[in-house]
Amino acid sequence: MKTIHLTMRLSALATLPVLAASAARAAEPAKQPNVIIITTDQQSWNMLSIDGTKTLSTPAMDRLAREGYRFRKVYDTNPVSMPSRFSLYTGLYSSELGTKDNTPHPVDTQKNIDLAKEYGMGNLFRKAGYETFYSGKVHLYAPADKKPLDIYGFKMEGYDPYEGPVDFAKKFFAERKADDKPFLAVFSFMNPHDICEQAGIGRNPSTLKNAEAIRLLGVQKSLPAARYAEQVPPMVTNTAPINGEQPEWVEMDSNSREWTKADWSLYRWLYYRLTESVDNQVGRVLDAFFASPFADNTIIVFTSDHGDMQGAHGLTLKNVPFEECQRIPFIFWGPGIQKGVADNKTLVCNGLDLIPTICDLTGVPYSKSLTGISLKNLVTGQGAAPARDRIFTETYNSYVINDGRYKYTVFELPGNPEMLVDLQNDPGELKNLADDKGSQGIKATMKDELMKNLASRNLLPLPTDRNLHYIRERQRESKATEGNGAVNGGKNKEGND
Repeated sequence: MKTIHLTMRLSALATLPVLAASAARAAEPAKQPNVIIITTDQQSWNMLSIDGTKTLSTPAMDRLAREGYRFRKVYDTNPVSMPSRFSLYTGLYSSELGTKDNTPHPVDTQKNIDLAKEYGMGNLFRKAGYETFYSGKVHLYAPADKKPLDIYGFKMEGYDPYEGPVDFAKKFFAERKADDKPFLAVFSFMNPHDICEQAGIGRNPSTLKNAEAIRLLGVQKSLPAARYAEQVPPMVTNTAPINGEQPEWVEMDSNSREWTKADWSLYRWLYYRLTESVDNQVGRVLDAFFASPFADNTIIVFTSDHGDMQGAHGLTLKNVPFEECQRIPFIFWGPGIQKGVADNKTLVCNGLDLIPTICDLTGVPYSKSLTGISLKNLVTGQGAAPARDRIFTETYNSYVINDGRYKYTVFELPGNPEMLVDLQNDPGELKNLADDKGSQGIKATMKDELMKNLASRNLLPLPTDRNLHYIRERQRESKATEGNGAVNGGKNKEGND
C-alpha cells in the first residue's frame, strides 16, 4: 500500500513540470495576427469575375472574395492615386495637406511629415511591435528630400510595381520564420493603371512606355477578328453626359468623347486584360503565402486606390465624382473573418476605414480622432459596425456627400455649381436633380450636412477657382522637376509616378 502511495506521489510529481509548462503556455498572450495589404491601381468595384462581369476572369481575387468578407458599397476618399493612397495609409483626407491631386510634394512639407509620422500606418504598427514592409508602387506625398516610406513607417522592398511584389513575396515567405515578430506587408501593384496608355488612342505606338500594355496590344493584334470580338466587353449603357454638365467638371478626361466604336472596344478590351494580368500577379503572391506557415494567423485586405470610368458618360480614367471611378473593391480574408459574405448595404470608405479596422483586428492602438469607422464587428460577425448614414469624399475640384441613395456634389468653380443624383433610381447618374423642383428638400438637407462637415475641417468658404489652382500646380511641379535629377523614366527615386 505504501508502495502504491509512493508511486502515485512520484507520478503526480512527474506531471508537475508538464502542468506548469502547459499553464505557462496558456498564460502567454496569443501572437498578434500578421497583416497583408494587396492593392491594385485603377480597378473599379465591379471588375471581379465573381460579380458575373462578362469576358473577365479574376480567379485570385475571386478566391479572396469567396473565402472572405467583401464590401460592395465602397468609395475612395478621392478618385486619383496620391490623395487616395495618402488616405489609405493615414486615415486622413489629403485636403488636410492643402492639396487634392497628384502634386508630388505638398507646399506644407512639415505638416506632411508630422501627419505621416503620427498617423502613418507603418509607424502605428511598428510602435506595436510589428515589422513593416512595402513592395511595389508607392505614390505617396512626401517632401522632395525625403523617402516617402521612411516617414510613413515602412521598409521598402523594391520599387518595381509589376513583378516586384511577386518577387518579394516569394523571398519573404520562403525565408521568414514562424516565430519572428508579427508583420505588416503591403504588396502594391500598378495595374490595371496601364490603361492610361490607351487613353491616348491614335498616338504613335513608339510613345508607349509600359511593357504590359505594349505586350497586350501585341496580343490583340494577333487575335483573329472573331476571337477578339468575343473578348470585347459589352459597352456600358450610361454613355450620355449628365444633364447640366459643365465642361470644367470633366475636362481632364473628356477627349474620349470623340472616339469611335472601335476605339472604345479596344479600350475596354485592354482594361479587362490588364485586370486579368494583375490578378495573375496577385495569385502568385497568394501562392507563396499559402505555401508558408502564416496562413492560420494572417489577415489579408484587398483593395484599389480608385476605379476607371470605362466609358460611362463618354469618359475614361478618373478624377470625376462618378460611381465608376469612385467605387472600388474591398475584401477582408483571414482567421475569424466571415466567409463568403457579399455586403451590399454597408456604406464604406476604404481610405478612412482601413486603419481603424485592421488596428482593431490586431489590437494595435490608433488615434480615435480619425473619422473612419472600424468594420471589425461586421467582418468577424460579432455585431454591427458603428452607426454611419453618410460619407464625405472629394475630388480635385469638388466635395461630395453620399448617404447611400443620394449623392450631392458641389464644385470649386465659378458659382459653385451643384450635382444631385438618386443612385437608387438612377444608378447610371444620368439625371442631375440639383434644379429639380421636387428635389429641393433633399438637396437642402444634403448641402447643409456637407457644409457642416467642410466647416469642421476648416474648408470653408469654398473657393471658386480650384480648376485654375490645379493647372497652376501642374505648371509649378513641371518647372520644379525639370532637370533636378529626381525624375527618371516617369518615376522619381521613391517609385512615385
